[in-house]
Amino acid sequence: MLADFWVSYSDRQELVLLPGSAAAEAMSQGVTFEGDGAIDVRIISSADLAASRTWIDNWKRMLPCLVITRGLLGQFLSDAVERFVASPKALSAIEREFSGGDPILARAAVFGLLYAGRITAPELRANALSPTTLFVAEESRL
Repeated sequence: MLADFWVSYSDRQELVLLPGSAAAEAMSQGVTFEGDGAIDVRIISSADLAASRTWIDNWKRMLPCLVITRGLLGQFLSDAVERFVASPKALSAIEREFSGGDPILARAAVFGLLYAGRITAPELRANALSPTTLFVAEESRL
């Protein structure tokens, strides 16, 4: 049986099954995964998937930016952006401050920091990514 995703956390691993997959249907009918290692299995409901649609769509927009700039970002830029967003700043303000014309590297630094958990943007769970989206540094890191 195939899982849709295998997720590895620092303290555990889990298989994620999406609605409509053969594995999710089998699990809902009592079929279980067996093996030597304990691994959690999480079945995502259709309602949960629908509720996360905006968050997923936002990451679909952010991930290509991270991929195409991989290896181009310096630690200095990321650290500077993190300091700049000690108080909430709109994406457009961050891009103006750090872009020097082309905003892609500044945007990639923001998305990379978000991915690393160094900054947050709670509104991305409910609203589409836009130039007015606010980003702020995690308090524990400042």
